[in-house]
Amino acid sequence: MLLSFIVPVYNNASAFAECVASLRPLLSGGVAEIVAVDDGSLQPLAMTAEGLRIVRIEHRGAAAARNTGIDNAIGEFLWFVDADDAVDTEGIGALIDDLKAMPADVSFFHIGDIVAQNSPDEVAQPCRPDASATRRYNPIMLVRPHGSIADHTTNIIRRSWLAEHTELRYPEEMSLLEDTVFSLRVVEAASGCLCNDTYRFYRRRTYHPSLTAGAWSVRRSALFTTDICLFFTFLKDYADRHTDSAVPQFYVRMRYVYLRVMAVKGCPWTDLERTMSVVGPVHRCPMPVYRLFACLCRTLRPKR
Repeated sequence: MLLSFIVPVYNNASAFAECVASLRPLLSGGVAEIVAVDDGSLQPLAMTAEGLRIVRIEHRGAAAARNTGIDNAIGEFLWFVDADDAVDTEGIGALIDDLKAMPADVSFFHIGDIVAQNSPDEVAQPCRPDASATRRYNPIMLVRPHGSIADHTTNIIRRSWLAEHTELRYPEEMSLLEDTVFSLRVVEAASGCLCNDTYRFYRRRTYHPSLTAGAWSVRRSALFTTDICLFFTFLKDYADRHTDSAVPQFYVRMRYVYLRVMAVKGCPWTDLERTMSVVGPVHRCPMPVYRLFACLCRTLRPKR
């Protein structure tokens, strides 16, 4: 088995069914498997498909579900996706060929979100990105009902290497940005990272203003503040260990992004003050996060 898709599922069985359907060509060919971790859904996930295995746990969050998936996967490489991702497998042969010859522990690929701004009663029409800008691409169609514009990275990790590094797991005390913490720890520990610019993955998001507009509740702001403080405590220590790399600039960028989010969402001043006491002064950094992350990978580990 070459590839294991690890998918946490929590009360979104219908979206996950589309994810499974999109991956069926890989599953039926024996190239890949899906390890679906049912994170204590109110209705236990009941689905059968070739190459699909379901592991049910008590509800502990996406980080715990992904860690459970790591322990249960059998593929040579691990790819973490969400239950509402639908992957277009057209052209994935080039990716499969390269994975078989992968020289590094971790490979990073650029992700581009294509966002359609629709009202809630409109249906997003699928469209293909222009492939002329890159030599290889695999569109990823995201079927989430709402989202935000983003351009970032995803990673595929060699399972045998991760099994040797049991300390590298998703932090289960966090419900936000736990994937970024995990990725940064992986980059720091890996003996080789491949930042592959010849692939471009696209995923579809539909932006519904009515679902994302408005201020956060006091409770949501407090939860966000707790997670953000945990994240920046980790990131500050990480930046202090890598002052000669792109990490300090990454830290500056993330401070700007998330404090701006808190201000836009009308978080109480006490939450902003608590966060600022952890993150320090904020300066605008115009470079996109995904470019900083790619630069970070290349400065911490030689590009192969």
